[in-house]
Amino acid sequence: MKLFSNLNTNGKLVRGVLVDLGYNLLKDDNYSSDLALAYEVFQTAILVHDDIIDEDEKRRGTNTIHFENYNKYKKYNEVEAKHLGDSIAICMGNYGLYDSIRIITTAYKSDPNLSKVLTNFIDTALNTIRGEILDVVLPFESKNKLVDLKSLDKSIMNIYRLKTAHYTIIGPLSIGLLLADADDNKLKDISSFGEKVGIAFQIQDDILGIYSDEMGKVIGSDIKEYKQTILYSHISKTKYIDELEKYYGKNITKENISKVRELFKESGSYDYSVNMMNKLYDESIKELDSINWINEYKKDILRGFVEYLRNRNK
Repeated sequence: MKLFSNLNTNGKLVRGVLVDLGYNLLKDDNYSSDLALAYEVFQTAILVHDDIIDEDEKRRGTNTIHFENYNKYKKYNEVEAKHLGDSIAICMGNYGLYDSIRIITTAYKSDPNLSKVLTNFIDTALNTIRGEILDVVLPFESKNKLVDLKSLDKSIMNIYRLKTAHYTIIGPLSIGLLLADADDNKLKDISSFGEKVGIAFQIQDDILGIYSDEMGKVIGSDIKEYKQTILYSHISKTKYIDELEKYYGKNITKENISKVRELFKESGSYDYSVNMMNKLYDESIKELDSINWINEYKKDILRGFVEYLRNRNK
């Protein structure tokens, strides 16, 4: 399992931190550390499968599991080596998903909140998978003109909510809170706050996926995948869309990356996306300020977290 354990190297560990933070909003001890570990194992497992879907060769600056094994065996038979690499990665991802549940049930087998924690954990996983399915289908439908522009924004925002907001922000904060015996009202407050942060986080990820050279992934992979984002939906309503289509969804080259970057800027799609991201981050902080059951010290931690996300470059 060496490759699996190494995959989290250089990761932000945001989700594990949020599990602990959610728990510590109500309690002040380290009881949630195993739950945070389980969430990071789940996160890494999901990424293993995501890398196969996206056909990415790099994750966090290192070879992905399927690509590492392909490289190892391709000298014998390239076609079979690709199948083997994908198969090993699928198995490793599955292993991580079940191992995360094993960690939780072992660490909290006597905890009265175990059932609620597990239910929320599984619901988060299911939402993530639903979002991933939509994220896979939408580029195909969009490229083949099966999606009208009126519904494109709605579909993209639905992906942002399911695949990112639940998985990255709402899920980890909520299971930490549930371990601390939070009631439904507290969960609703955090869910509303977390949805805004999560959507802003994904918009930022999409911007960085085009413009950052520090993401630890193959530069331009979003372009190759014809990824459907707010950047894309905005430019699709402008005169620049026909020019973009010459480069978007095509093989990754320096020229393609440069032209896509240029077109998103010229069309105003870049500024539109940055403004939407910042608006959501600002709204999340206002919402946080209105929550009366979180003390000021812990609100400051959450505010700092939001600003950390806003100012990241990878």
